[in-house]
Amino acid sequence: MSILSKDIIKNKLLPHLSQGKKGPKLTEDKLVSIVELIVYRLKTGCQWREIPIGQYMDEPYSWQSVFHHYNRWCNDNCWQLGWETLVAENKDQLDLSSVQMDGTHTPSKQGGEAVAYQR
Repeated sequence: MSILSKDIIKNKLLPHLSQGKKGPKLTEDKLVSIVELIVYRLKTGCQWREIPIGQYMDEPYSWQSVFHHYNRWCNDNCWQLGWETLVAENKDQLDLSSVQMDGTHTPSKQGGEAVAYQR
């Protein structure tokens, strides 16, 4: 099961996802399944070849094709547009009172190298 409902994928994400100009046009249901597989892969961190295609699609489909769509949508900035849409429409429901941040990417203005590693 995907963490995003099929309605959210259809109504909020699919309008932002580009489709190829060559080859057969994918149906809406197949595109939803591809997005669900991508979200599954991103959530679990499994290898692309390990995504459970049979669980989300009735017909045979390759993991390489799912990766192709993911890669194209990343390069086209489609994911960013979809994310911005979802956040903008649901910003009143976001609770930012407890945000977990990783300090490894925080700049040290007063020379962190001089302090050295502290256990």
